[in-house]
Amino acid sequence: MTDGPAATLDEIRSYFDGKADAYDDVDAQPYWVLSDELLWSALAKSVLPRLPEGFRFLDAGGGTGRWSHRFATARPDSSGVLYDLTPAMFGHARAKAERHGYADRLSCREGDLGQVAEELDGERFDLVFNFHNVLGFVGSPQDVVTQLAGLLKPGGLLVSFVPSRWHAAWFNLTLGRTDEAERNLSGRGRFTDTMPDMHLFTPEQLRAINEAAGLRVDLISGFPVLLYPGYQETQLHGSTRSLADLLGDRRAFERILAMERSLLDRPDTVGRGNNLFVLASRPTD
Repeated sequence: MTDGPAATLDEIRSYFDGKADAYDDVDAQPYWVLSDELLWSALAKSVLPRLPEGFRFLDAGGGTGRWSHRFATARPDSSGVLYDLTPAMFGHARAKAERHGYADRLSCREGDLGQVAEELDGERFDLVFNFHNVLGFVGSPQDVVTQLAGLLKPGGLLVSFVPSRWHAAWFNLTLGRTDEAERNLSGRGRFTDTMPDMHLFTPEQLRAINEAAGLRVDLISGFPVLLYPGYQETQLHGSTRSLADLLGDRRAFERILAMERSLLDRPDTVGRGNNLFVLASRPTD
């Protein structure tokens, strides 16, 4: 992997400024509902039971607070910080916290993840998480993971859910974009022409990054593995017809969710994941 900005901060901020008001509409897309349910299943099984009463979390690159909301509502004893580059995005997170009654437990702060250790100096967390393309958009994933690891309490957990290099290449080939697929195999690329360029990851690369940051890798997984998104799922609205028809049938959705859940802990399916999930912990000694 080559470090260096996959895109400039201004490009990333502008991209998300334009999406902020409609970003949560992704909750209406059946494929991402499935993906979110799988991510929450992985968290409920492997992460939540390890968190102490009254735990503090850091939502790194948390955007509109979709996952801060999940943790804050599932665990009313928790409190945390949402740290994001784009005020237009975390403005929605603040509003969400006000509406749902946990504004006193969630602080939203503006900042670049490349400076997160300095910006949050003196604070420590039981859980730090970054989901979807967050780690893909930073200048140096290794540097950012090392900074995030330093913000963990002893025994604290770092959870990353990141774009897969292999899936990106497959996706672009389905659209006839051979040049882009070749770039994906080198660890860089994008899913649409309008999104900023980003880093793409492999399972062993994620293991190496976390271990180099002084963390113990407890689990690497990848999901969904049986269904992949189409081009329409890269947009905030609409769904690929075949996916909408399949996942719009509630009984079929539940059966597919059960099949996907059964594969979450299978090491031989990791590389098929649309996104890669890694759980790492800071040693206690």
